[in-house]
Amino acid sequence: MKKISSIIILSVCVFSFNNCSDEAYNSKYTDPNKITTVQIDKLFVAVLSACNDYCIAGYGRYYAGDNGFLAHFSQSFGYGYSNGMYSPNNPSWADKFGSFCSVAAHFKLLEIIYNDMSESDKTKYEGYYLCAKVHTYAFMLAILDTQGDMPWEGMGKVAATGDYSYTNAYFDKAEDLYKLILTETKEIGTKLGNMTLPFNESQDWINQGNAKKWQIYANSLRLRTAMRVASQGALSADGRAAIAEILGNPGAYPVISNNDENIFVLNLRSGPVNAEGGGGLDDNGAPWAFASGFMLSRMLSDYDRTTWSGVYDNDGTDDPRVPIYWGLATASKQKVTGYPTYTDASGTVIPQEGVEIPEVFRGATPEMSQDDHSAYTTSANGISKVRYNGFFWHNENFDHPIISAAEIGFIKAEAYLNGWASGDAKTAFKEAVALSFDWYFGQHKKKSRADVAIPADGKNYTAWVQNIDLDYWTAEKIDAFAEARWSKQIDGSPYDSQLDAIITQKYIDFGYMYVREAWCEIRRTGYPSGLVFPTTIDSKLPNVPARWEYPSNEINFNKNFLVYADGSKSPLLDDYYASTNNAKKYYQKLFWAK
Repeated sequence: MKKISSIIILSVCVFSFNNCSDEAYNSKYTDPNKITTVQIDKLFVAVLSACNDYCIAGYGRYYAGDNGFLAHFSQSFGYGYSNGMYSPNNPSWADKFGSFCSVAAHFKLLEIIYNDMSESDKTKYEGYYLCAKVHTYAFMLAILDTQGDMPWEGMGKVAATGDYSYTNAYFDKAEDLYKLILTETKEIGTKLGNMTLPFNESQDWINQGNAKKWQIYANSLRLRTAMRVASQGALSADGRAAIAEILGNPGAYPVISNNDENIFVLNLRSGPVNAEGGGGLDDNGAPWAFASGFMLSRMLSDYDRTTWSGVYDNDGTDDPRVPIYWGLATASKQKVTGYPTYTDASGTVIPQEGVEIPEVFRGATPEMSQDDHSAYTTSANGISKVRYNGFFWHNENFDHPIISAAEIGFIKAEAYLNGWASGDAKTAFKEAVALSFDWYFGQHKKKSRADVAIPADGKNYTAWVQNIDLDYWTAEKIDAFAEARWSKQIDGSPYDSQLDAIITQKYIDFGYMYVREAWCEIRRTGYPSGLVFPTTIDSKLPNVPARWEYPSNEINFNKNFLVYADGSKSPLLDDYYASTNNAKKYYQKLFWAK
């Protein structure tokens, strides 16, 4: 290490994200003069820990971030009409832009140390560097997909040079960063295919030190990125070429092919990932717990758009993920003043007088009037909510997903359908549906808590769920289910196209676990068909936005906000400074959006 002791390491966080303090970093690395190569492993763990804000299904991401307001843009959760429904009070996804600061700070320092090593040491520590880069790029992609242009190349220059003129990092064009991910994940995946990693499960709660799985992660992230940009825009040719290369050469570029290869955060019971499954989703009546009316309309054959409800039948027609996702709701707008109760040891249910037993699945939708929404939700169990003690909420065994086999399967189906790779779209589609079922069934079967028994006072409505016979769903029945979805919609309306069928099932698979990805698919393809976003009178966000805003700290304190290194300016810049309430900045589409 020839230079590192002279570098002003403690300034590593001073680049563009002003909410990233030196103090937070110094508490871990207090003396730059004592830094040695052994700190590569500590920085690797620091990168993984910092990325948890992006990939852990906990309070920050779900209760306040993705499902707190991004779900309004995808209708992955249910909500009723309001004039400000596209502009939630807690725009905390913008905080993810700031939290990426911590990821970048750790990764750039790791990169500085790695680049300063001798060639022999580089060989020894390369695995840490490559895997940290893959995971960092996964978080970067989430920021790019949400906001677009962002700083990256200039990050960490203060630490690398000691020159504080780099404090205000220039922005990089989103197109350049998407292309960077496409290029570097290819190179990383190739290298990881011929490597034994120097760490194990004690340091790696993503892939437990398995080089093959890190290779699959790199290639699958590249495939997700390629599909994002392939439909239209400046990088469509690059995206399609990458898709053809990956899917045409599975030996050289293996991607996730089954649920054993899924990329997820292991929910450890000690150490850096000591989070109870769900973390922030509760049955407290908040809109990020309500079922999506649109999603239910694509899952239940008898869904009624006038009452926003339907009954699940376990006969092969309806989607068995419905009762795994949500609990039951009352059948009308009746205000519930008491709750049903068991009265004998055999479990026979006798309702209390004047009480309606929950028996339908109902979702909220922005087409609901405020009066209807209030009637179903005020002091009533009128809208289905996230299943209490189900596959996700209160499940201490839940695997926090990053990229799944089902998502990759739907990407293959779309690529084959569009002629971007050689393969049978229908077969890939049916395999993807089966993979989705298998994952949700598996998570549900291993849930850590049984459904709550209804107590003697009858006041725990969360127990009212519909249990299904998962053994009914043989491979043949799942195949028949997927066959039907390939050919028609289930509520009487045909799909617009087979692409609609693919994206609709991908949307349902994302459920409320991949809200951000669902929003990306809607913007990229215009599907699923049938989504309705009513226009409001809100001057700031009258309709669903095409992108989300940058955090106020970045706007106010980075002198190079939306300015590129060559001095040119982002087309967004004038909109940001035109007025504080300028709606135009929300409706400039990202280059890959439809």
